[in-house]
Amino acid sequence: MKKVFENRQKDALLQSKQDIIQSLASESVEFQEMIHDMEPKDTVDFAADDISRTILETLNSRDRRLLSLIESALGRIENGVYGNCLRCGGHIPEERLEAIPYVLLCINCQNSEERRTR
Repeated sequence: MKKVFENRQKDALLQSKQDIIQSLASESVEFQEMIHDMEPKDTVDFAADDISRTILETLNSRDRRLLSLIESALGRIENGVYGNCLRCGGHIPEERLEAIPYVLLCINCQNSEERRTR
């Protein structure tokens, strides 16, 4: 069951990543030219393999942070630690992961972090 859930989350994360890249492509002539000049490949593969410093500079800070969180979550899936809180190591409920697939902390640690940063 866990593998099925992780695969579903991986698909959702990859789709989010593709959406960010496609949004950037639709807004940036420079990015469209970079894609056009490359060999045909899936935009997700492009995002995974060929994001250069120039491309990252064209992303706004929100998209850059989101893309980083997505990459981190995909790495945790590959490493078999997806769904573990990065602070306490506890289990993050599937409902929370479905709502925010790239979440880093369980509810208790997130609340603690928010209180600390206020």
